[in-house]
Amino acid sequence: MKTEIFDLKFDSDFYFIQKDSIVEKITFDNRTLYSKFKKINTPPTALLIKQHLNRELTIALPLIQDGYANYIVLEYDREESNHFFYLIKHLLKLLNIEHFYTYESSKKNSVQIFIPTKRVRVANIYNQVEEIEQILELKSSKRCKILPNRKLPVKYNKITLPIKKM
Repeated sequence: MKTEIFDLKFDSDFYFIQKDSIVEKITFDNRTLYSKFKKINTPPTALLIKQHLNRELTIALPLIQDGYANYIVLEYDREESNHFFYLIKHLLKLLNIEHFYTYESSKKNSVQIFIPTKRVRVANIYNQVEEIEQILELKSSKRCKILPNRKLPVKYNKITLPIKKM
């Protein structure tokens, strides 16, 4: 089922809803990961999207479906966003990525940049993500979360939906 929010389109038969406490603990690559997101096995409805936009609840959708990903997402702290946004914009231009969307995240003081990938195999996406990470490490000391990430299990490669277009 297609879910649309702003310029973004997701194809998912399920979603994740954030809870106040930890709902899942898994061990992956000698690490223990905790999640406050509970998987709901129905597609998100328009009412749920509206409640998310009104900050009544927080919804996340998977970035990886059936071995493919439709977006690469960069998420960073908004307080340093002016300088960092221009750095990322320049970086994306160097990588010949001209089409991307910028949003305010549901996380406080956070910005999300969605880069459409038109249903690319996850292995290829991971290579693109690593290239972006390497360039960012050279150009900036700022921390930026980039998804999908091969160091996380597939079901942890999810992104909270944005709240507002920037």
